[in-house]
Amino acid sequence: MDFTSFNEVSRLLLNSISLRRSERLNPEQRHFLQKKRLKNLLKHVLSNSRFYKKYYGEYGITPGKINKIELKDLPPINKKIMMDNYDDFVCDTAIKRENLEKFIAVRANCGKKYLNKYIVIHTSGSTGTIGIFIYGPSDWSILKALAVRRVSRARIKPFRKIKVSFLGATDGMYAGISLAQDAPKFLFDLLKLPINSPLDEIIKKINKFQPDILSGYSSGNYLLAQEKLKGNISINPERIICSADSLTSEMRRTIKQAFGIEPINYYAASESVCMGSECEQHQGFHLFDDWHCFEFVDEELKPVGPDKSGKLLLTNLYNYTQPLIRYQMNDEIELSHKNCECGLSFPLINNVVGRSEDVLWFEKLNKEKECIHPSMLVEFFVPHLEKFQIIQTKKNHFLMKAVIRERKETVLPLIHKRMDEILGEKKLQDAVGFNVEVVDSIENDPKTGKFRLIIPLKK
Repeated sequence: MDFTSFNEVSRLLLNSISLRRSERLNPEQRHFLQKKRLKNLLKHVLSNSRFYKKYYGEYGITPGKINKIELKDLPPINKKIMMDNYDDFVCDTAIKRENLEKFIAVRANCGKKYLNKYIVIHTSGSTGTIGIFIYGPSDWSILKALAVRRVSRARIKPFRKIKVSFLGATDGMYAGISLAQDAPKFLFDLLKLPINSPLDEIIKKINKFQPDILSGYSSGNYLLAQEKLKGNISINPERIICSADSLTSEMRRTIKQAFGIEPINYYAASESVCMGSECEQHQGFHLFDDWHCFEFVDEELKPVGPDKSGKLLLTNLYNYTQPLIRYQMNDEIELSHKNCECGLSFPLINNVVGRSEDVLWFEKLNKEKECIHPSMLVEFFVPHLEKFQIIQTKKNHFLMKAVIRERKETVLPLIHKRMDEILGEKKLQDAVGFNVEVVDSIENDPKTGKFRLIIPLKK
């Protein structure tokens, strides 16, 4: 084990011990810990973030008033506010949005750290609005400990590494693959399976690898379960972890039928890649409120009670590089009034609503059906592309509406290039056509009032 690996092991162990201690706290004790961490974060942002210093100053919030401030007293933020003020928002003046976008756009940088230090994650989410999230070494170390201890719960294998497969978007700086490929190398052996790969390639690779842990998108694990029931896959994982898209009742039943174990649903986002997870009781997501503040609010940002659907305001207490304090998420969440039978006192949520997108189905030249997984579009990124929407207009044609911040003449060829790559991976480049329309804004669906990233062809 080299020096870097030794430091990695040490940090993971220390953070895991800290997590174990906080798991033993009752809700009141954990709330006290949460308030202490919030005050430390506020001190940090008021000293190191030009945005927060100015923004909070407009509300009379200064370093001298931190001890009297409650979370509800702080003004909320959203993705647009964050991205419009990015260079002032982050707490390291060496981080620049322009340079970050150039770094992300180079495919060869996947798996590398920005400035040899920072983990970078980008996404459009279900809102179509591009977001960039960056984590420093200490931030990421806490995040990894949360994932290893509370989600993977890996059983150490004597004399061999734990084999983990990840089926999802793997060719960019996305939340799931960023965490999976940075798992401690001394413990885990990772197989990356691109969700956009032909199914026969995925089957061949996973049969050869024989994973102990099956992880990735819920829809991807569901696909593997279907192939297992057909007799095309011969693997027997000990644990199945689902994230990214919704794990429906049908998916859960099929996965359990195929592999004999029930999958663990995992709540993650680019804003925090480990917010909560199911336990073995499967009564809902345990929210990790020792390192997060979760608020559930209505459209007017007023609190909603248990068993009522509300929007999430997230405060990430461990990210000191790009601090998110009362950040408006797009997820609709229902807090549960129940206590879990497993004994953990973390709050439970019944479900996460509104995290699914539609699949685009096309026809190859040989008449075979093929789809583009929504994750490939959720994670679509080109510098200066601010927001977009995909509308299927014909059986083998779609329109991409794009809001471009600047440099339209440079951005448009890059959008076409990236979309051609996505179609090429599915061997659809000769069968499917598309147009890009530059627009000033993209409105929400007038019927639902919600934004739709993908609009499939009406049947």
